[in-house]
Amino acid sequence: MTVKYQMVASVLEHDILQGKFQANEKLPTEEELMRKFQVSRNTIRRALNILADQGYVYQVQGSGLFLREFSRPGCITIRKMQGLTKELAGHDMSSQIIDLSLIKANEELAKKMRCAPGDSLYFIKRLRFVNGEPLVLEEAYYNKKAVPYLNAEIAQTSIYRYITDDLKLKVGFADKLIYCDKLSKEDGDYLKLIEGDPALIIENTVFLNTGVVFNVSLEKYNYSSAKLLALTF
Repeated sequence: MTVKYQMVASVLEHDILQGKFQANEKLPTEEELMRKFQVSRNTIRRALNILADQGYVYQVQGSGLFLREFSRPGCITIRKMQGLTKELAGHDMSSQIIDLSLIKANEELAKKMRCAPGDSLYFIKRLRFVNGEPLVLEEAYYNKKAVPYLNAEIAQTSIYRYITDDLKLKVGFADKLIYCDKLSKEDGDYLKLIEGDPALIIENTVFLNTGVVFNVSLEKYNYSSAKLLALTF
């Protein structure tokens, strides 16, 4: 169950991502937030600490908290684990499902997923579009013990929104390996590129806040349109 300070942080994060605060704008005071959410000062402070840790806000001594100019239009934030739909809110996102199947983990997959060989995994291969143009070819595995059900309808929208909003799971942290490689002819065709063109590759291993791996994925981004934003603080 989500505790109060996590709920407050989630609401404020949503408001920030929806543009309800301008960059470098001072956030409401602790007293104003206490009245708005009907919670204690300690709850507000813990929520604001979460936002500060995630790079959304910064403290100016004696002046309060300000919203950091943390994003750029069309950029994907490396540090965040909220899914492309949320990352690129305001853009027209769509997906083409290439494959969706229930498989058994072999030795190699079991090692990556921190599960037992033979465990059930959902495999999803999909091409994701932004404003009608292919952005990323994704191959992803989800542990069925953590994510008991997936279908094409969910995969065509936002899997992470389904996991956090419907299944009420809490994403904890992720390991990301980022590098470049050349595209095969098949992958190039999907991304409207040619064989041998470069691609930005991101390998993700994503954990719940309990430390359980629920998702491993390989993302191949269209070099001509993908932009990554790294937050440092």
